[in-house]
Amino acid sequence: MSVTLDELKSHLRITWTNEDSLLQIYLDAAINFLNEYTGQRLSVESRVSYFDSFGDLELIGDSPTSIVVNYIDVDGALQVLSSSIFTLKQHKARAYLTLSYDQSWPEVRSEDAPINVAYSSGYSVSTLPDTLKAAVLIEAATQYEFRENESIVKLQARKTVERLVGPYRIFNL
Repeated sequence: MSVTLDELKSHLRITWTNEDSLLQIYLDAAINFLNEYTGQRLSVESRVSYFDSFGDLELIGDSPTSIVVNYIDVDGALQVLSSSIFTLKQHKARAYLTLSYDQSWPEVRSEDAPINVAYSSGYSVSTLPDTLKAAVLIEAATQYEFRENESIVKLQARKTVERLVGPYRIFNL
């Protein structure tokens, strides 16, 4: 997890343990909100993307690793694409696989999504920017402090969170 319960408790200056399960709920909710709001993952997750044909294969998430490309060839056999065939590139916070120099994509069977790309992506504890960590802590702390109702303070805290994470937000067009 990108932000721990102990970090949230330290942020809130809480030393007791009887509200740990409640705090974990708020922490999970804050992380989920920021995952959806930014379009990125604040912790490393395994993913699979499906494609109908080879080309520039856009992947979801930040800095994909452990990439395995499987495809169904024209004879219907499942194949693993050699990593020498493709190159991982990053452009404007978008990761994608593109054909390596002097290589060619294999032919695939004509069916729905004969290509799948399994990979891990997201921020690790060591790569999560401090700005995003601060946004998680503020969001979770605000949910804890103002859990009974919406307030001006809660709305202002949400605006602060949105300003912090704005530069990390990925828009789908």
